Amino acid sequence: MFRNLPLQTEIFPCNGKYNAREMAALNKSWARVIKDKMLPFLGTIENKFAPFFDATMGRPIKYIPLLIVLHIFKELYDWTDAELVEAACFDKRFEYAFELSFEEVIVCQKTLHNFRHLLLENEMARVIFEGATAHLINTFNVNTSQQRLDSSHIVSNMAKLSRLGLFVRVTENFLHKLKLVAPDSYQQLPERFAARYGQRRGYFADARSRKAQHRLGECANDMWYLIDHFRGDDKIASLRVMTLLQRVFNEHCAITPTSETTTVTVHSPEVVSVSASDTTSATAPALSAATLDEPVSPTTAACDHQEVPPPSPAVLKASSEIPSGALQNPSAEDAAYGYKGQGYEVTLTETCSANNALQLITDVQVDPSNHSDQHSTIAVVDRLAANGIRPEVLYGDGNFVSGDNIIACAERGVNLQGNLTGSDSHPEKLKLADFAFAADGTTVIACPAGQKPLDQRSQRIRQAQPEPAERRFLIHFERSQCEGCPLLANCPVTLQKKHAVLAFSQPEVVTSQRRRQQETEAFKERNNIRAGIESTNAEMKTRHGMGRLRVRRQRRVELVMFFKALGCNIKRVVKYVLTSPEPDHSAFATPNFALC
Repeated sequence: MFRNLPLQTEIFPCNGKYNAREMAALNKSWARVIKDKMLPFLGTIENKFAPFFDATMGRPIKYIPLLIVLHIFKELYDWTDAELVEAACFDKRFEYAFELSFEEVIVCQKTLHNFRHLLLENEMARVIFEGATAHLINTFNVNTSQQRLDSSHIVSNMAKLSRLGLFVRVTENFLHKLKLVAPDSYQQLPERFAARYGQRRGYFADARSRKAQHRLGECANDMWYLIDHFRGDDKIASLRVMTLLQRVFNEHCAITPTSETTTVTVHSPEVVSVSASDTTSATAPALSAATLDEPVSPTTAACDHQEVPPPSPAVLKASSEIPSGALQNPSAEDAAYGYKGQGYEVTLTETCSANNALQLITDVQVDPSNHSDQHSTIAVVDRLAANGIRPEVLYGDGNFVSGDNIIACAERGVNLQGNLTGSDSHPEKLKLADFAFAADGTTVIACPAGQKPLDQRSQRIRQAQPEPAERRFLIHFERSQCEGCPLLANCPVTLQKKHAVLAFSQPEVVTSQRRRQQETEAFKERNNIRAGIESTNAEMKTRHGMGRLRVRRQRRVELVMFFKALGCNIKRVVKYVLTSPEPDHSAFATPNFALC
C-alpha cells in the first residue's frame, strides 16, 4: 500500500531523543542538508511511485524518499546491502533527516531488492537523477551555460574469460539447463559431454598453451554438435542458453563445406547463422585434436575423456575477425570489448562555469565498451536541452569532436569546443581553411591567391544505409588562372577540361577550420577547462567505487551510475553548505566532511 512521507514537521520533532551535544553535531552534518535541501524535492517525486502500488490494500510500503536516500548513500560510500542496513540501523543521522522513529528507518535487504527491481522495471533511476539534479541547480543557482563531458571505462562484476573459457562456460550453462528441462535428451548425449562439462564446472577450460588450443577446437566441435542435434526441437531452441550458444558459435566460428581438411584453417568469411541449409556434419571433416598442428596420442586422449567425435564443419576464426560486440561473458550479454578493455563506458557531463560556487554532474550515459564517443555527443546535448539545462558551450576531448558533431551542435545552439584527433600529414599543402568563406560556411568568396570562383553548385552523394546522403559542394575557378598560379602544386583544386574544381563538404570545411583554430594559444587556453572533468572521473573511481561495480548487465550498471552521480552531487552540495559564509547557512558554520 502506498503512503506519503509525512512532511508536516512536529513542534518538537526530536522529542528528547538527542541531547544538546548530539543536536549540535546533527545540525552540522549532512542530515540537516538532506532535511532542508532535498526533502522538498523528494516529497514531490514520491507521488510518481503511487501507480506502482495499491492505494488501500496491502502492507504500507517504506517511505520512498527514505529508500531513495538510502540507495544514494549506498553508492556514495560503495556499501553492500548488509552495510547499508547496518548504517540505517545505527546511524542517527537518517532518523534525524527524515524525523522518523527507529522502527520506521530500519529496512531489510529484501525491501532494498524489491525497490531496485521497481526502479529497473519502470526506468525510474534517470527520473530521480534528472529531477534531483534540476532541483539542486535551481536551489543553488548553478550556471549551466558551460559544461564539459568525458567518458571513462568501468567494469561490471563479471569474470574475464579467455576464448576457451567462454566456449566452456556457454556449453556448461546449456547442458545444465538441458539436464533440468529435458533430462532424457541430456542422457542421450555422447559420454564426452558429461566427462568434459558435467563433472566439475570449468574443468575443461583449465588448460595451458598447446593443450588449450586443442581443447578450443574440441569445444567448437561440441557446440556445433549441440546446435545441429537440437535444430528441430522448438522447446530447446527457445532456451536463452541455446541462443547464447548459437551466438558464441556464430561470432567465433564459421561453417565450411570443405570435405578434405588435415589441419585447422583460420577462416575469414562473414558470420554464418546456423540453419538447416548449412552443410551437415555428415559431409564435412572433424575439427578434433587430431586435425590440429600437433597430434594427440591415444593415452592423452583417454586422459582428456575424448572420444572420436562425428564430422563437423566448424572452423575457428582468427582473433582479428571476432567483432568487438561479441559476447564477453554469458552473465553480461550486453558487455563488449573496446580499446580500454571489457565492460562498459560511462559518459559524465558536468557544469564548469567559473562563476559557480559548486559544479554538478548534469548527465550520465552508459554504453558498451565498443561504443564510439562520437555517437554520444548529440545524444547528451539533446537530453540536456530536454531537461532545460542546455549549455551554450560544451567542452569535450577529440573523441567527442568531429566536423559533423560541431555542425549538429551549432544547429542546436551549442558551441562544441575541443581538439580534433589526428595530425596533419601534409602541412605544406593548402587547406580548406586557407580559402575565404562566407558566414554560411559553404560559400567560397576567394581562394588563397585571391581568385574569385566562377560559380558554385552542390550535389548529394548517396551513402550506404542508414546514413543520409552527403551534400558536397563544387566550386569552379578559371582554369587558365589556376594553371599559372604559384600555389597550384599545393592547392586542393583539381584541373579538369574546362575548369579548376574544388570539391568539399561542410563537415570537411569545419574540420579544417577547427584544426587551424586549435593551434592558436587562445584556443588552447580556453580549452584547458575541459581537463577538469578528469578529476571527476578519478573521484568517482577512487572514492565511490565506479571502477569496479558489484552488478552485471547494462540496466543495472546504469542504475548504479545514476545513484553514484547523484551521491557525488549531494556530497558537493553538503561541502558547499557546510563551508558557506552566507547567513542562510550559519547554522552549519563548522564543517563535517564525513561525506568528502
